[in-house]
Amino acid sequence: MVELQTERIRLIPLNAKYLKLLIEHEKQMAKQLSLSMGEGRLDCELKQALYFRLSKVVEDEQNYLWHTNWLLVLKEKNCAVGGIMLKGMPNDQEEVVIGYYTFPPYQGQGYMTESIIALQNWLLHQLNVKYVIADTEKDNVASHRVLEKAGAALYKETNSLYFWRFQL
Repeated sequence: MVELQTERIRLIPLNAKYLKLLIEHEKQMAKQLSLSMGEGRLDCELKQALYFRLSKVVEDEQNYLWHTNWLLVLKEKNCAVGGIMLKGMPNDQEEVVIGYYTFPPYQGQGYMTESIIALQNWLLHQLNVKYVIADTEKDNVASHRVLEKAGAALYKETNSLYFWRFQL
């Protein structure tokens, strides 16, 4: 199994089995992955996004790394603090899109910035990947800061969203 590590975080890509457990039976997933239960919980909106990720993983299990949630595990406490979702294989423009979340008790501590840097470095060294893209709602200033600190550049906007890009 592929796993990335930073100084403080392990990034674990969840296969279909573990992704389903994360959504439906978080304690069971933690036990099977030998993790402690942290303070964060998935809300309904996040569960919907993860169910969509699960449908993509099941459709293309061979390439699950490109469709799944990468669970962020804080090494110090051995518990989940958030996740980064990959939203599919590289497109024709060699872009990969990510989405991410940090559980509230762990926000503002640099875990997501550290994790995004690690994952985007890995992604930009994969075949057919030139850009890693993230979008944020215009009023999500904390998310803007995360992406700026991780080295992303703002390159496009719509009425409600900013689009950020990492590149080699």
